[in-house]
Amino acid sequence: MKRNIMTLLCLLLFVGIMPAQQTDKWKNNMSAKRPNFEAMQLKQALDVLNLDEQTAAKFTKVFKKYQADMRACHVPVVRKRTEDMTDAEIEQEIENQFKQGHKLIHVKEKYYKEFKKILTMKQIRKIYRLERMTMKMLNREMHRRSNINRPASLGCNRR
Repeated sequence: MKRNIMTLLCLLLFVGIMPAQQTDKWKNNMSAKRPNFEAMQLKQALDVLNLDEQTAAKFTKVFKKYQADMRACHVPVVRKRTEDMTDAEIEQEIENQFKQGHKLIHVKEKYYKEFKKILTMKQIRKIYRLERMTMKMLNREMHRRSNINRPASLGCNRR
């Protein structure tokens, strides 16, 4: 009898641990499968610019700092419908968007000056166009993925 109870307890303990281990494995597996957008964007920029090794090394150093600063400016998006928000929440959201916009402009101006030390104006323009094109593609893909499981009658849920 004691043996059966011990076996049962061990079995329950084992069953309780397994899902936690599987969740950890899944999370690690998913993070390994996610593409590194910063590295992809840097590679695209280097391919477009056709820089010599010395200039590419300087550019890579500055561009990685630029990417980190731009990423630091992003604020999580509020996922509430306008109808469900108070006026104070809406006002705060709008003011946060203004602050974020100012930060982004400041970072772009700062690194524009840095890029001017390394690249020609035509190359800088190529970088900004590549960045804009990449963001458009990412937005399209996110929009496409968000609408995959929605019924056609609902359409896009605009706020």
